[in-house]
Amino acid sequence: MEQNKQTDFGSMIGIFIVIIILLFGAFYFASQRIEKSKEFQATINQENLATTSIAAPSDEVSDMEKDANSMNFDALGAGIDSL
Repeated sequence: MEQNKQTDFGSMIGIFIVIIILLFGAFYFASQRIEKSKEFQATINQENLATTSIAAPSDEVSDMEKDANSMNFDALGAGIDSL
């Protein structure tokens, strides 16, 4: 009977160690994914700042048309492929 209790205790320790290793792995991969997301967002923000210019707000249709025509939408989805 004594040996059965030791076997149960040993298997419980083994299961606990496996769960701890799995949790560390999950946290590692989650932090890597968050880091990549932050880098991607920073790249998008830099591209947006470089391609847009701040114009004075105006309600005139001609001014809005001019602003819309001056925007560069060529690099809008450039960072999507790096995901």
